Formats: sequence, C-alpha cells, structure tokens
Amino acid sequence: MKVLLVNPQLKEYKQPALPPLGLLFIAAVLEKEGHKVILQDLNVSPSELDNLKEKPDIVGITATTTLVKEAWRLSKIFKKKGIPVVLGGPHPSALPEESLEYADIVIRGEGEETMLQLCNNWDDKENIVGISYKKDDQIIHNSQRPLIKDLDSLPFPAYHLLGDISAYSTPQPVLTQKKKCLTLVTSRGCPYQCNYCFKGVFGPVWRPHSPEYIIKLWRYLVSEFGVEEIGVQDDNFNLDYDRAMKIAEGLAKEKNKVMWTTAQGIRADKVDFTLLSRMKESGFFRTGFGIEAGSQEMIYKIGKSLDLKKVEEAIRLCKKLGIESIGYFMLGNAWDNQETMEDTINLAVKLNPDIAHFTITVPFPSTPLYKLVEKEGKFLIKDWSLYGYTQGVCYFEIGEAKKDIVEKMYHRAYRRFYLRPKKVAKILTQKSTWLKLPEVAKAAYGYLGLGGK
Repeated sequence: MKVLLVNPQLKEYKQPALPPLGLLFIAAVLEKEGHKVILQDLNVSPSELDNLKEKPDIVGITATTTLVKEAWRLSKIFKKKGIPVVLGGPHPSALPEESLEYADIVIRGEGEETMLQLCNNWDDKENIVGISYKKDDQIIHNSQRPLIKDLDSLPFPAYHLLGDISAYSTPQPVLTQKKKCLTLVTSRGCPYQCNYCFKGVFGPVWRPHSPEYIIKLWRYLVSEFGVEEIGVQDDNFNLDYDRAMKIAEGLAKEKNKVMWTTAQGIRADKVDFTLLSRMKESGFFRTGFGIEAGSQEMIYKIGKSLDLKKVEEAIRLCKKLGIESIGYFMLGNAWDNQETMEDTINLAVKLNPDIAHFTITVPFPSTPLYKLVEKEGKFLIKDWSLYGYTQGVCYFEIGEAKKDIVEKMYHRAYRRFYLRPKKVAKILTQKSTWLKLPEVAKAAYGYLGLGGK
C-alpha cells in the first residue's frame, strides 16, 4: 500500500524545525512490513504536496493543538480527491469527535501498531483497537490500544525519508550556530501528575529504550547522516538514573564527538555530580529543567513532584561543570496570583540559570487544567492555532489569575531576569549573540515587551 504521511506547516508563529519523530517511527514500522511510504514535512518544504508524483492509497496526518486546523484543511483537500485520511497525534487523541468532521479515522494514542493494522485491514475497522470513526453518522470509539511495552521492538525511525537534513534546526536555533542536527527520544510516558500535561498519546507509564538501542541509534545517525549535534527530546531522560548513566558511559566509550543536549528538560532531582560529569565527558553541553513555579506550595498545587532545593543544587552542578542550563518557568497557572508569580520570578533570578524561559500557561485539551478551567474559569482564546507556548498571551482566567496581571508579569519576568547588568554583560560578550544578532534582537523585542506591553 502507498502511504503518505504529512506533518502540517505551522503558520501562526515560528518554532524550531525539528524532525516529526512520531511520523518517522510510523513510517519505519510500515516500511518494515512492505508498505511504500512517502513523508512530506511541510514545515521545511511547504510546497511539496504540489509535487506528488503518484496518488497515495491512504494519507496520515499528525496534529498537535496548534497544527490541528491546518491538518483539517489538508484533510479536506485529500478527501475531495477521494483519498482516505487518518488523523493522529495529541490533539485528535484528546478530542477525536472534533477531528472526525474532517477525517475518516482518528488514531488515539501511539500510532505505530494502529496505523499498520489500518494499512493491512482497512475494511476491518470494527476489530482495530485504538481508533475512532463514523458509522451510519454515529461516532464509534473502539477500545484503547495498550501501550507498546518493549520500545526496542520498534525499528529505528525512518530518518532517510527526511531528505536534506540541513533543513532542520537545532532544538534552540537562537542559542546555537547552524549545525547538522537530528533529534531522538530514548523513552516515552510520564508517571507524574502535572496539571498542564496531556498523557493521551504516550500514557502515564514510563517506558525506556535500552542503552544498547540508543547507542546503536546514535552510531547510525552519525555514520549515515553526519550529524554534528543530537537533541534528546525525552520528557524524562533520567528517570532511571542507572540507565542514563549507562547511556552516557556508552557514548563516552564510543569516543563520541557529537555534541548533545536534553533541551526538553531532565529531572533536577535525579542528577548528581557523577552523572552530569559523565554526560559532559560524552559531549553533553546543555540541559533544561522544568521548574515551573516559584514556591514549594505552588509546585504541589499544580501536581508537580519536585523539590526546589534539588533544582538549586542541579543548576549549581551545571555551572561547576560548564554545562549550560535552561530554567523553564510557567506563569498564570491555576492558583497563581501576582504574589505567586513574583515568587516564580524571584526564584528564577536566585537560581540564575544561563537561560530562563518563561511561558504563560496553555490549557491544552483534556489536561486536568483544561477541565478545571471548563468548570471554574473562563477561556479567552478558542482558536486552536494560537495555542502555542511562545505567544505571550493569556489563554484563560481563573481565580486571581487575570489576563492583565498575567501578561504584565510575563514581560516583567523577562525584564527582571535579563536586564540585570551582569546578565546583559554576559549576553553581549557571547559569540553566539553576535552570530545570531537578528534572531536575538527579535526575541528580546518580543519577550521584553518592547512593543508596548
């Protein structure tokens, strides 16, 4: 069967162009079973759909919340041509009924095994778990597919379908010079209960690839694609301390010369000097920490399991070892007010990571936060295409978290953190600032609120 997999173009705002790993895993599974797969990543090649040489039998489109309206638009185009359309990814998994207005089938959760079954048995929908579809104008939700237990059973993602990998950026293009970079994940799932997180795709159970799988995949990316940097995109890379240590030791034994990051973040309460130093020896140079709130009380209220004292120690160790640290902070969550947001800003200044990234909390569909706002608050923005972390706008009001206060504190956070004399001096003496001056200036203009907020 000829299968076209599509990553829609993000049009409303700009994010790093990273490989669509979910589609690459699905493509690899389909190719292994003999299906022909074409991948179109419209974020790097927006006109590629105009150049299709052959009509596919099935089209699969992935969609986050910010991409779902564009995915619907593409679905209508393909359906007019008589091509069946399957939608998957976080947003369709959260709200399948909504996407069935545009697609023939919605895949809920992980897509590899479900998409393979659809390609092998399209007319046997009643017996394929993990899908939603319409039958006689009624929406049918088949039972949920169990999570993949053994991730090592999956073939390597089909990176060869990406074409020119130089079209992809590093996970933080404003901070890093242009390099050949690809991303990977070493685990799936999260056992924690943060109120802003949606677990409808990878679930609440943490499942890792083995260190051996990751070392082989790493070797493959270096030898086949000549990558110079690898971005590990896990939510919980170091949840298992021993596994993280084995990966770092394995890379060190490989005499790995490729730089790597965990920019998505690692657990601050599961690192120590030994692990970070071994990671540093293997080429590790930057990490993020999801800190989110400025007081232990707020940490507990939003469902995040984290000891802020351990965050302080983790950032101190990064500084000692010369590893760049990024602190991720959230403003405008439920239970936030001007005082608690001030606590968050003060903590960021106290911890003083190399980079502080503040976001206004986004209530993604089907998260505990979304359900709470539905019940007790008010949504201010209903256009899914605007649901992005870097917009700097307030999406909802609840309790004392009001739009004017949240947006004011958002710009105050960036000013307080970055307009300190020592921080300004450090930024101005960094080579990357001058090499990326237009991007840095644009980011500063928006985040600091120089346009008037």
